[in-house]
Amino acid sequence: MPHDLRRQTADILALKYLTIEMAEPAMAWGWALVDGEKYSDGIWALTALQPPYYWSEIVDLVSQIAREQGLAEPQSQDEATAWLAYGHLDDIVASGGEDFHALKLVSRLWFDHETPSLLVFNTLKHAIREVEASGTQGHMEGLTQDNWKTMLVDTCRSWLAAHTRPDPFGAV
Repeated sequence: MPHDLRRQTADILALKYLTIEMAEPAMAWGWALVDGEKYSDGIWALTALQPPYYWSEIVDLVSQIAREQGLAEPQSQDEATAWLAYGHLDDIVASGGEDFHALKLVSRLWFDHETPSLLVFNTLKHAIREVEASGTQGHMEGLTQDNWKTMLVDTCRSWLAAHTRPDPFGAV
């Protein structure tokens, strides 16, 4: 199973759980499932949709695909936000701390859903913005202009090590 398809699947199922708009990513996911040689009535129905996309239609088809494919899904809001965060934090590590957009997305997950384990990333985002703007910050002890990328990557690695990578295909 390609890593990208696992991530796309985890992200779509988490977005569904959190009722976050997902029409465009769901369409791309449907085609990625076909490319990954995963087939079912729900997948064919999803890939056959034409715009405009309707929330209820997309959610129903994603739910159908999850049932047909035997996919594990997040069982709580905290689990769904962790599934989304995992991919974004992995992106930050892969970029060496350069993917600030991914940090903003994880911070937003904390802001919108208050998942306790994600609070540190909201704090980091504010500390980094402040230290980059003024040279100093008062949010995180020891964070400076010279070391914030290292601190960010280390914090992401610690979080990733403490949380299981979402695997909707393998957890069932």
